[in-house]
Parts: sequence; structure tokens; C-alpha cells
Amino acid sequence: MISSENIPKIELIDFNMYQINGNFVDMKIEGSKALQFNDYEILYGFLASRYNNKSKNTYEYISGDEVIRKGDMYDFPKGVVYTKSDGGSFWSESGIYDYRKEIFKGKGDFVLNALEGEFMGKNIVYDKKSQIIHAVSVTSEIILEGGDKDKK
Repeated sequence: MISSENIPKIELIDFNMYQINGNFVDMKIEGSKALQFNDYEILYGFLASRYNNKSKNTYEYISGDEVIRKGDMYDFPKGVVYTKSDGGSFWSESGIYDYRKEIFKGKGDFVLNALEGEFMGKNIVYDKKSQIIHAVSVTSEIILEGGDKDKK
């Protein structure tokens, strides 16, 4: 017997969705497949992009092979890539993004690339509002002003 909880209410293939906030498009979400159930959604080939007019007019992108969305929480069980158009990016083995609080909490390994160098470690936490990043077991290659890298 098939339970109605296991059958999606909506199924989309090769989709684009737009989230409107006030007078502008706050986020564009695209993907290869989406399944909507009663209290959650599963998105495949997920890419979300946001224009951030508060931060030097940059674009931000977050992507993953599979995303489970419950309310404002986006769970990336198979890895996630976050990129800013001004040059910073990170990959995390998995993690959860809280859309309302704008906080990403990574689980497992991560690699962060910035103008200052490359940083690796575990359990990255990125608070977008405060622009603070926390992690454990961090190692890095820092690019000095002359362009040389220095391991720390």
C-alpha cells in the first residue's frame, strides 16, 4: 500500500522559481527537479541566486546536488557551494542554511577561498549579517602582499 505521505503534491522538472520581497526579486531558484510534499520539498540540481544591495551590490549563489527545504531551513546533505561575485567562496561537505537568519552551519570538511588565501577545516559557520566565519581545525595558505603564499 502506498502512503499519501510518500507521493509528492507537486513535481517540477527543469524549473525556475522566483521569490518576491517587496518590489524586487529577492531570490531566484532553479533546478533539475523538485518534489513538494506536505511539510517539505526536495530539490535536485539546486542553484539559488540573490542580489545583495547591502553588500557592495554583489550577487550570491548557493548550490547543491540535493537540498531538503523545510520552511526557511535548507539542508544540503550531499555538499554545498556558496559563492559571492566579489571573489569569496566555500565548499562544505554538508550543512544547513537558515534563510531568515542568514546563517550557514556546515558539517564536516570545508574549503574556503578568499582574496587572502585558501582555508580548510571542519564545521564552517558563516553569519552573513555580521560577515563572521567560525570553524574548527583550520589550516590555511595566506597570500601575502607580494603574492607569495605562507602556510599557517
